[in-house]
Amino acid sequence: MRDLVPSLPVRVRAAASGDSSRQILTCAAAAAQVLLPTFYGPRFRGEDAPPNVIQPASYTFAVWFPIFASSIAYAVHQARGPARTQEIWRAAGWPLAGAFAATGIWAPLVRSGRFWSAQGALAAIAVLAESGRRQIARAERSGVLSTAEVAAAAPAAGMLAAWGQAACGVNLAAMLVAKDVVPAGPKAATAGAALLAGLGALGSRVASGPERASVSSRVYAGTLLWAFAGVVIGQRRRSPSAAATAAGAAVTMVVVAARHR
Repeated sequence: MRDLVPSLPVRVRAAASGDSSRQILTCAAAAAQVLLPTFYGPRFRGEDAPPNVIQPASYTFAVWFPIFASSIAYAVHQARGPARTQEIWRAAGWPLAGAFAATGIWAPLVRSGRFWSAQGALAAIAVLAESGRRQIARAERSGVLSTAEVAAAAPAAGMLAAWGQAACGVNLAAMLVAKDVVPAGPKAATAGAALLAGLGALGSRVASGPERASVSSRVYAGTLLWAFAGVVIGQRRRSPSAAATAAGAAVTMVVVAARHR
C-alpha cells in the first residue's frame, strides 16, 4: 500500500512544479470549453450574421461533439494521480489547458460583440492546441506514451488544433469583410482563397513531417480534410473559387501524405 501513496518529496516536487494546478486548470478549462459555447454561445440573427466568405457547410460544425468528448476524456485521464508528474503532460498539458480555456472564452466574447478579441481567442486555440499536439506527436514517435495514453490525448489535441486553425481562418476572412478591411466581392474571395491556401500549407506540412504517422497527426489531418470538404460543399455555388481552393488544398494534403508513407 505504501508504494501506491506518493512520497513527501514527490508531492513537494509536484506542488512546486504546478502539476496539481495544471490538472485542476485542465479539468476546469475542459468543462468551460463545453459549457460556455453550449449555453452562452453566439446567437446571430439575420443581418447580424458575419459575412459568409469561406464558411463551411453547417454539418461540419458537428465536429465539436467529438472535440468536446475527447477533451473531457483527456482532462479526466491527466487528472489521475499517476499522471501528475509525467513529463509529457507537463510539456503538452499547459498548452492544451490554455486551448480549452480559449475555446470557452471565445463564446462570451462573440456574444458580447468583442469580435477582434474573439478572433484573438481563436488564434490562441490554434497556436496552443498545435503546440500541445506536436508535443504529443513527438512522444508518440519516441514510444513514450502507452496505447491508453495515446487514445486519451491524441484525439483531443489533433482535432482541436486542426479545427482551431480552420476556425481562425474562416472567422478572419469574415472579420476582414465585416470591418471593411477588405471590400466584399472579388477582393474578399481572393483573401479567402489565400487563407484556405495557407491552411492547406499547414496541413501538408503535418502530412509530410516526421511525426506524420502518429495518431495525433492523422487525427489532425483528418479533421482539416473534414473542414476543407465542408468549405467545398458550403461554397460550391456561392464562391466557386473558394470551393476550388479548398478542394485543391485537400487533394494536395492527400497526395503529400501518400508520398511520405
